[in-house]
Amino acid sequence: MANHLLPPNATSQERAISSTLSRTDTISVPIRELWQPHTCPERLLPWLAWALSVDEWDEQWSESQKRNAIDASVYLHRHKGTPVAVQRAVDLIFDDAEVQEWFHYGGQPFHFRIVSDNAFTSEREYHRLIRIIEAAKNARSRLEAIIIRSRVTHELTLATATAQGNRTQLGPSPTTLRNEPSALKAAAAQHCATRVRIAPKQLRLAIQAATTAQATAYHDYRHITIRG
Repeated sequence: MANHLLPPNATSQERAISSTLSRTDTISVPIRELWQPHTCPERLLPWLAWALSVDEWDEQWSESQKRNAIDASVYLHRHKGTPVAVQRAVDLIFDDAEVQEWFHYGGQPFHFRIVSDNAFTSEREYHRLIRIIEAAKNARSRLEAIIIRSRVTHELTLATATAQGNRTQLGPSPTTLRNEPSALKAAAAQHCATRVRIAPKQLRLAIQAATTAQATAYHDYRHITIRG
């Protein structure tokens, strides 16, 4: 029994095409999964991004980044030109970023800024953020600044210290004048000395004695010289 409706005079090419197309009914086509960014096969994500008009796309992104960009595309197109759209676009780069409008921080009218605690991983990521902000904001508003905050957490430590020392100063003793009475006293002393000199030449012995005495002192002096 034939499984086609071709006439008997059909060519071999027509029969091959008919045989090929007859197997398409057996191919599973999960339409619902293909149109969902979180269930679509990874190899088909670029075509899904094109179908949903994703503004920013990079083949070097990770799989999760690609799926998040596709998931946010419909929301961004519905809310473009509003702060909510800018916030959603920035969340694709920084998960903790905050969009602050000019009246929140006293800036110039129709200006806004981005504040985040995360840092850029590369210059390419910075330019990507600028592009998605420009695509999401309205034409009137202007991006004034991107502020990256850095936080350092440190435990508070309390400490006490005691310093003790002695100071010693050395110097001359102060001079004091004292008046003391003195009495005239008389004393006697005797001094005896002998001097011996040895020389290798002449030998001459000379003894000289001198006696000088007063009523209060006696002095005896002898000078001996020996020469050979």
